[in-house]
Amino acid sequence: MLVNSAINLVMSALLFLAGLVMQVIGFVDALLMGLMVSAGIPPRLQVVVLVLVAVALVVAAFRLLGGVLAFLIVVLLVLLVVHAAFPDMQLPHYHMAVPAIPKLSGG
Repeated sequence: MLVNSAINLVMSALLFLAGLVMQVIGFVDALLMGLMVSAGIPPRLQVVVLVLVAVALVVAAFRLLGGVLAFLIVVLLVLLVVHAAFPDMQLPHYHMAVPAIPKLSGG
């Protein structure tokens, strides 16, 4: 159960980062499209420019977020291996009693 929660958390982080990158690409795409239409640039040239900018943004995203993405992917893979090796692993839902330490009698 705990491993499933951790896997879901890491997947959510990866999906959040992917969504963030896609939002930035969409914003830049809309901005450039508006500028190129108002400047009278032909549609075929607009497509070429937009594809080149999108590729550049994806490369920049991987360079900026590469370490974070690599870390999250490694954590995800480790969690998947742990889950596959120990599918029934759970934490106890109760407090474990700690035995009292016997006092040494000085004598």
